[in-house]
Amino acid sequence: MVQIKKQRESDPEFDLFKENIGKTLKRLREERGYSNYENFAFENSIARSQYGKYEKGSEDLRLSSLYKVLNAMDISFEDFFKEVGK
Repeated sequence: MVQIKKQRESDPEFDLFKENIGKTLKRLREERGYSNYENFAFENSIARSQYGKYEKGSEDLRLSSLYKVLNAMDISFEDFFKEVGK
């Protein structure tokens, strides 16, 4: 018996939100002197391939992962979300 995974319907607003989160992560990383996302992820014990997906906005970011990333960037949730979409 073959199971077919049900694909979720895309939500354009949420997709845009994920893209804005990704752009903000990338900008903040670059502001901290990391030209390469892989180096940032490696130095902060974050899965490199997963972090790359976050910056691209192609992956839904868990709060625990966001917490870890923001700690590595030394930025609060509040300040981070003020930056989203700038």
